[in-house]
Amino acid sequence: VIDTSMSCKGELVRKFLEETYSVLSESESFFRRIHVHILQCDEKIQSDVVIENAMQLKEYMSHFTVKGGGGTDFRPAFAYVEQLMRAKKFTKLRGLIYFTDGYGIYPAKMPPYETAFVFMKDDYQDIDVPPWAIKLILDTKALERERTAEHYEY
Repeated sequence: VIDTSMSCKGELVRKFLEETYSVLSESESFFRRIHVHILQCDEKIQSDVVIENAMQLKEYMSHFTVKGGGGTDFRPAFAYVEQLMRAKKFTKLRGLIYFTDGYGIYPAKMPPYETAFVFMKDDYQDIDVPPWAIKLILDTKALERERTAEHYEY
């Protein structure tokens, strides 16, 4: 899920997507069999795009536009995923990754799958994430240096 509320600037959303694409592209096994829903959500679900291969993800990235700009409420995304589960749209839901700046209304109840709230270090402030969720802080500058170093031979 990508937080597309007013407080998450388009540049931050693009960073989230670029990091996700980069990480997923580096995993050789990832694209063998995937079914990923990329949700854009502010206080309501703005879009749901299903990605099943590397080409679809690349295409999505090249034409990505932010949809939203309202307030932040994480609960509609969790309710939507619950609705998809009831409709048997997932055979084995591995988890939910929520890219956000953290300012919003969190669900009170733990969902039946693993959840991670991901923040960019540049924009991160200490946010109280629910105890049932993973809090991950990405340092984009460190990741960029690491990727650049991998392209050089020593």
